[in-house]
Amino acid sequence: MMHDYQQELAQIKDLLKENPEGMSVTDIAKALKKNKNTTGRYLDILLISGQVDMRTYGMAKVFTLSQRVPLSAMLSCSKDMIMVLDSDSRIIEINDMFLELLHIGRKEATGKNIAYLKSPDVDVHELVNALAVRSSEETERTLSFMVKGVGERIFKQKSIPTVFDDGAKGFTLILTDVTGDILREREIREWEERFRMMAENIRDALLIIENDKCTFVNRSLAEITGYTFEELWAMDLRAIIAPEDQSKMEPFFSHNKKSVPGPALADLQCKILRKDGVYRDVFIRVTSARHGEILYHFVILTDVTELRTKDAALVASEQRFRMMADNIQDAVVIIENDQFVYANRRVCEMSGYTFEELRHKDTTALITPETRLMMDELYRKSIACTEPPAKFQSWMLCKNGEKRCIYGQINSVRHEKTVSTYITMTDVTAFAQREQELREQIAVLEKRLEKA
Repeated sequence: MMHDYQQELAQIKDLLKENPEGMSVTDIAKALKKNKNTTGRYLDILLISGQVDMRTYGMAKVFTLSQRVPLSAMLSCSKDMIMVLDSDSRIIEINDMFLELLHIGRKEATGKNIAYLKSPDVDVHELVNALAVRSSEETERTLSFMVKGVGERIFKQKSIPTVFDDGAKGFTLILTDVTGDILREREIREWEERFRMMAENIRDALLIIENDKCTFVNRSLAEITGYTFEELWAMDLRAIIAPEDQSKMEPFFSHNKKSVPGPALADLQCKILRKDGVYRDVFIRVTSARHGEILYHFVILTDVTELRTKDAALVASEQRFRMMADNIQDAVVIIENDQFVYANRRVCEMSGYTFEELRHKDTTALITPETRLMMDELYRKSIACTEPPAKFQSWMLCKNGEKRCIYGQINSVRHEKTVSTYITMTDVTAFAQREQELREQIAVLEKRLEKA
């Protein structure tokens, strides 16, 4: 009976091959000497299995032989892994790509139930579980399993209900390798997570703008400005800039309207106005870059309010020191790492040199040759920072060649790699001259007494 059934289907196909323009059910029934109902059932089988095509002309149905490519040819040309199974999950067809994945031969696969496949490299357990979920409609899902020597392989699985030439039903399994895409997506997500962790833990505030729309703000920006994330996303950047500094940001806003990537601004210092009305000093850097159709602007804000306060206090302290040092009668010299870094007004008056001249001189240039060895030894001991402050009496060699007698103190301190030496000097030349004159008078008197 089955032989006759297949024979009738073959006869219909032969008729349609001889009549490529098509035949109606009536024409085919007459040629086969069968009734129309029986012929119609045969044509339904061929139509469902895709072996014939049907076109309607009014009330008439015209059948033609479908132009089909052999299944084996289609399987061999595909880059996907394709397996055709019957209703009992036995493998009817399998392409070379699938066999290569399973690392088995065609004879080991064809005709066998997929649950009994034994692959030396692939655990087919996940594959069998995925096929256990049957559906009368086309379905898609993601499937992954481990491959020996390779690691995880990830596939997009598509199951397509299939009807064979004899009208039997099965399904076609198609696996598309998406391992590279999925792994890249995972890597991108990992990098995004690292970026978020970094961005949320840096002290600087970060704002990212994509095509004029704010897409990211970190926690530091909310802390510095006092606004919530939602408020910052909806705000225009210039709203947080203090009114008096709005003009400083104009170069950025002008650049932001252009589509040319590159640095939007050089480094910029300005004030921002917090939500609570408090002003903060910030350092802003804006850069931009284009990726495809998206123009990115990266805005980094560093809160320098405390640093500016400390700097102001340091400047005030330095000014007080200079006023004090310039108004005392003693000369003060500061040497750092063998270089003059400070000399007060009194030093310049005593030596005749300007501060700029002293900066380019050797530290021993003011000492007379006869006292230089003594001062070198004191200086060497002082910069070791192990000796207490030392007092000395020496002679200063002035710019005009004169010598002045000085009495002073030398002391050094170390801060990291910098050694600062502080030398204070008092001009005692007048006292030394009177002392010398007195000694000379005493010597004259002593000689007179000896003669008497």
